[in-house]
Amino acid sequence: MKPRRDRRFKQWNKTKVIPIKDPRNSGDQSPVEVFTHDISIGGALLHTSEPFEVGTLLRLEIDLVRTGETLRVEGLVKWRQREKAGDAFEIGVEFKHTSMATVLSLMRGHHVARLPASKSEPGDLSRS
Repeated sequence: MKPRRDRRFKQWNKTKVIPIKDPRNSGDQSPVEVFTHDISIGGALLHTSEPFEVGTLLRLEIDLVRTGETLRVEGLVKWRQREKAGDAFEIGVEFKHTSMATVLSLMRGHHVARLPASKSEPGDLSRS
């Protein structure tokens, strides 16, 4: 198994996903609500009930909980597996950065995530 290229940080982020079938016209689709977890500069793990196929291009809108930023990035589904519960999927997405701003947002999120949580932050970020 190859080691990861980028450091990952674990945090649950609410995310809206739209599959891109035609890059010129993806605005007519309703977003699917998912959660990202185990996120890095290069990609993220998605938890979803939607079984996106390997090779699908996705438009993601990730609400980064630690920084309060909304990250908009496209990503390619690299792998998919059914979760043990059987009614959801874990999906590995590789980000296709088209803007340095997305990389900087992820870097800020990574560095903030390494700091101790303040007393005002919840200790456990739930999926709800």
